[in-house]
Amino acid sequence: MVSVNTVLLAARPLATDWQAFADQATVLGVAVALAVGIATTIVMIRQEKVTRDGQRLQREQAEATAARSEAAAALTEEYTRRVVEALETMAGNSQKAVMTSKAGAVRWTLVHQHRSRYLLTNVGNGDARNVQVSAHESLPLFGLDEAPKEVGPHETISFLAARTFGTKDSTITVTWTDPETGGDRTWKYPLPPEV
Repeated sequence: MVSVNTVLLAARPLATDWQAFADQATVLGVAVALAVGIATTIVMIRQEKVTRDGQRLQREQAEATAARSEAAAALTEEYTRRVVEALETMAGNSQKAVMTSKAGAVRWTLVHQHRSRYLLTNVGNGDARNVQVSAHESLPLFGLDEAPKEVGPHETISFLAARTFGTKDSTITVTWTDPETGGDRTWKYPLPPEV
């Protein structure tokens, strides 16, 4: 007959196996919990970075939009000032205004031609000398190296303008020397939209 001590001795290894199994399961559970915690932390860090990058991009776009609005307001103010000055000059001395209109005057137009190409044309009846075309530093212009320095009536300057999301001001500035007076003149106009 089997004694009680023999049963206890036989049961003891079985209990030890269950204890070892429980210990291994606990270690495995802790390792899985640690791996999940690390993965969750990495995902949260990446999400925060994406959120910060998105907020930074939105802030930069808002600042660029605000800068363009300010530049447009300044340009409108400049145009208004020039119109007022022109009206005052015409009202103050109509005879001189008539003589000026008969003399060689330079007048500009700026039109979109194709894709990023624009045409600047002297539609007046005077010659423009020492012509320089420029824009804000955030609006790159190309093709002006070959542009003529003297632009006669109905002559054109062709150039490329690369407007981007970072463009803060799309105003084109033309400066030239008036051969009649010898003084420098300036004309500013916003880049026409691409059609």
